[in-house]
Amino acid sequence: MAIFLHKDLPTEEPYPKAKARQVAGSKLGNVSLTISEVTLQPGGRIPLHIHPGHEEAVLIVEGTVDAVLGDETRTVTAGATVVAPQGVKHSIVNNSNRQARIMGCFPTVNVTREFV
Repeated sequence: MAIFLHKDLPTEEPYPKAKARQVAGSKLGNVSLTISEVTLQPGGRIPLHIHPGHEEAVLIVEGTVDAVLGDETRTVTAGATVVAPQGVKHSIVNNSNRQARIMGCFPTVNVTREFV
């Protein structure tokens, strides 16, 4: 068993106004699971993309975001989950004036994404 404090894990800035850290995954010794914690500042976004080989569940932990899934866009708040099937375009955008935090969960350590 492994227990990690998120605050002790390294972060990166994969997109403007977005900070991410892997809280489960290959960097931490997992063999079949990846979970990323992403903090989006106001105006931050995860660009529109697909995962060609797996699905993704995005848990909204804090704040309000606009979730794009396929051709639908919905405003969702903490307590919601967005499930993007394999190959379906999706994006998360923080159009609010407050920080938002999400968890991206993948059933693989080989996360692949293609921007569309």
